[in-house]
Amino acid sequence: MPGIFISYRNIERSYAPMLVDRELSRRFGSENVFQAGRSNLPAVHFPTEIDRRVDECDLLIALIDRPWVGEELHLLREPGDWVRREIARALGQGKRVLPVLLDGAEMPRTAELPADIAPLTRRIALRMRPRTVDTDLLRLIGEVERLVPELVLATLMDPAPPKNVSGPALLRAEHQVLPFRHRGELDLLAAWCSATAGPPVKLVVGPMGTGKTRLGLRLAAQMRGSGRPGGLLSVTAPAECLDRLGEIGSPCLVVLDDAEARPAQVRAALRSLAAAPEAPARLLLLARSGGDWLDDLRDDTDDAVADLVDRVVPLALAPLRPVEEDFATACGAFARRLGLPLPCLSADRPETPTLLELQAAALAHVLSPDMPLDRPLRRILGLERAYWRKAGAAIGLPVPSDRVLTEVMATVTLFGADSEPEVDGLLTSLRAFRGAPVHAVDSCLDLLRTVLPGPAPLNPMQPEQLAQELVAEFLACDYRLAGCLDGVSDEQVRRALRNLGRCLERHPRISGPVEDFLAAAPGRLLPLALTVLPSLPRPQPLVAAMSGALGRTPQDELLAVVDALPLRSDPLARLAVDATERALGARGADANDFTTARLARRLSVRLTYLGERPADAVAAARSAVRALTTPTVGESAHGESVAVRSGSVRAELAEAHAALALALDLDPSSGDEAVAVGGTAVAQYRALSGGDRSGAALATALHNQSIRLRRARAIPAALAAATEARQIVEPLHAERPTRFRSLYADVLDNLSIVTHLTGHPEAAERLGRESLALRRALAAARPDAYRSQLAGTLFNLGLLLTENERKGAETRQLWDESLSIYDALSVHRPGHYDEPRDRVRAHLDRRKADRDD
Repeated sequence: MPGIFISYRNIERSYAPMLVDRELSRRFGSENVFQAGRSNLPAVHFPTEIDRRVDECDLLIALIDRPWVGEELHLLREPGDWVRREIARALGQGKRVLPVLLDGAEMPRTAELPADIAPLTRRIALRMRPRTVDTDLLRLIGEVERLVPELVLATLMDPAPPKNVSGPALLRAEHQVLPFRHRGELDLLAAWCSATAGPPVKLVVGPMGTGKTRLGLRLAAQMRGSGRPGGLLSVTAPAECLDRLGEIGSPCLVVLDDAEARPAQVRAALRSLAAAPEAPARLLLLARSGGDWLDDLRDDTDDAVADLVDRVVPLALAPLRPVEEDFATACGAFARRLGLPLPCLSADRPETPTLLELQAAALAHVLSPDMPLDRPLRRILGLERAYWRKAGAAIGLPVPSDRVLTEVMATVTLFGADSEPEVDGLLTSLRAFRGAPVHAVDSCLDLLRTVLPGPAPLNPMQPEQLAQELVAEFLACDYRLAGCLDGVSDEQVRRALRNLGRCLERHPRISGPVEDFLAAAPGRLLPLALTVLPSLPRPQPLVAAMSGALGRTPQDELLAVVDALPLRSDPLARLAVDATERALGARGADANDFTTARLARRLSVRLTYLGERPADAVAAARSAVRALTTPTVGESAHGESVAVRSGSVRAELAEAHAALALALDLDPSSGDEAVAVGGTAVAQYRALSGGDRSGAALATALHNQSIRLRRARAIPAALAAATEARQIVEPLHAERPTRFRSLYADVLDNLSIVTHLTGHPEAAERLGRESLALRRALAAARPDAYRSQLAGTLFNLGLLLTENERKGAETRQLWDESLSIYDALSVHRPGHYDEPRDRVRAHLDRRKADRDD
C-alpha cells in the first residue's frame, strides 16, 4: 500500500505536523499517512516501527521550521538523531523526499548537513505560511498526487465491505458469501493483467446476473495477492482524480463496474491511459453490453481515446445457471455467516431462473425456515422491511408505515444523490414528508444511512434485482414519481430513467407508470431519457414508454424533443418520425420559416431512413427546399432571426437538397430527378466553408451521387464523383480513423464497383478488399450496427471476383458468409433483409448450377 511519512522535529511547537496530517489523511485516508504522534500505538517498539514505516512509504515529507535550520541544526550531526535517521534512510533507499519550509524558514546549505542527508538540499521545496496556509495545503496535496499517483488510486477504490452485515445485504456481490465459481475468463484476464504489453483496456459484457462483478472482484483480489494494487472504482470517485491513472509507474488494476452508466469516469480513465501508452495500469470495464455508449467513446474528440476504444473487443460472459448443489451450498454459506443453524433442506431445490434468485431463496430459507420458497425476491423484500423497522426502532425513530417505507426506499434507490443539497431536495419532495417538520427528514436520513450504507450521500438498495422488485412493487401500487421532479437535479433524473429502463426489461407491467412519469414534464424528461438510452442493453421498453408520453406532450415542448433526437437510430426511428411530424404540425400549415424548413428536412431524412412512406419523404423535403429558397425565409412568425442567405440557411439548403435526392432514390421512376437534385446538393456543399464537418458532408453527397450515376449507367461521371469522395475522406480517415471509418468504407465499396465497371478488375479488387477490412473492424466493434453493411460488402467483393475462375472457392466463401449474416439478422428483424438475402442466395444457387453443369 503506498503511503506518506511525515518527518518533523517537535510537534509541540508547530501547527504544521498536525495540520498536514489532518489534510493529507482527509484526502488519502489516515491509513496511508504516518505521523508518529498519531500513528504510533502504545507498546509499539518505536525504532522498529519508524524504520518499518520509512521502508514502506513512497514519499517522505520533511517539515522544516526555523529552529530546524537554526539553533537545532547541530542535532542533525548526531548519528542517533531521529530526524536525520528518517531522512537518511529514505534518501538511501531512493525514495521521494519533499521538503516543506515553514514560516519563512530557508533551506540549509549543503555543507551544513551531514553527507547522508545533504542531498535534501537539492530537492525543490514547498513553502507554508500561516496567512496562506489553505492555498499552501492545496499545493502540497497536488504535489503529493503528482509524486505518488498510486495514492490517488488507493483513495478511489471502494473500501472493503463491513463484515457485520446481515440479511438481504449479504446477497450483494462484494460480500462474496458464496464460493466463487471458476470460469475460463478469469485466466484470460489474469494473463492480460500480467502482460507487459498489449491493450490497457478490457471490456467484459453480460446481462445482469452473469457474475461480472464477482469476476472483477476475484481478479482484483488476485492482483493484490501478487503485491499489485487493484479494486473496484468507487461510484463517488471524482472523474478528475483519474487523470493521473496513466502516471502510475507500477502495475495496477482499476475495475469499473456498470461502466455504461459512468461515462465521465470512463472517459477520464481512457484519456489518461491514451496519453501514456506505456503505462502498466490496466482498466477493466464491466457492462451489460457494448452498445451505443461505447460508440460515443469511439467518437471522442480526443483521437487517442477514440483509437484506444476502437481496439476494445468485448468479452461476453455466459450466464451462470443454477446447478443441483447450489441451493444446499448457499444455505450452508448463509447459515455460517449469520451464525444460525442450518435448516432442514427439502429434496428438491426451488426452481429459479437466475443464480441470484436461488441465493435469495436460500437466504430466506435460513432466516425463516417455514417460509415458502416460491417468489424468493418478494420474500426477501418482506424480511428487508422488517429489518428497516427494527433498525428505525433501535435508533429511536417512530416506526413508519409500509407505504412510507416503500416510497422512501424506492425513490432513493431510483434517484440517489451525489451531494447534500440533492439529498435535501429529494427527501423534502416526497409525499411522506410534505409539511412534516425538519427533524422528520433528518430522522429518515439517519435510517437510510443505517440500512442502505455506501459511499454516496444516498445509496440504492442492492443487489439490483432486489431493487427492481421493490421499484416494480412501488410503481404497481399507484405511486407517482412526478411529485419528485421539482426537488431533483437533471443528473438524478438521468439516474432514475436509467434505473427505470433497466427495470422495464424484467417488469414490463410498470410501463404505464413510467409513461406517466415521462408525460409529467416531457420537455425536460424526454431529452434526458435520450441520453440514457445508450447505456441500456435493451432500450425498446423505455422507447415504447417515451412514444406514449410523446402523444401527451404540449406543442410548445415538442421542438426541444425533436432537437434532442438523433437523425439516424434504429431504436428511435419511429419515435423520431412521430415527434418530428407532431412538431411540424404544431408550426401551422402556413409557416414558412427556417425552423419549419429544418423540421421538414429532418422528417424527410427520418422517413427515408425507415424506408417507408417515400411520397411523404419527398413532399417533406420539397417543402424544406421551397421554404429555404423563399426570399423571406428569415422573417419568421415564430420569432426566429435568420439572415437571408446566411451561412446557416445555405448549409440547411444543401442538407435539404441532399435529403430530397435520398427520398427520390426510394422511387425507381424518379432516377433522373434524383440525379439532378443530387448534383444541386453537391454544388451547394462545395460553396460552403471548409472543415471536417462540411468536408464529410460533401464527400457523403458525392458518394450518394456516384451511386445514382452508376445506376443511370453514367459510369465516367460516377467514377469521377466516387474518386473525389475518396480524395476528401481519405485524409479525414487518416486523421480521425474512428470517426470516419464507416464513411470511408462506404466510399471504397462503391468506388470498387465503379472501378470494376470501367475495366480495371485488379484495382477494383484491391479497393474491395480494403473496404472489407474496414467493414470487419466496424462489425467486430459494433455488430448490431454494422453487420448488415459487412454482409453487403462481402457480396460485392464476391461479384468482383466472379470473373476470375481461380477465385471461385473464395467467391462462394464470401457469399456463404454474407448469407449467414443476413439469416441471423432476419431472426431479429423478419422481412427487413429479405431482398439482399434473396439476391445472395440466387447468386449462390446460380453458381452451384453452373458448377454442376
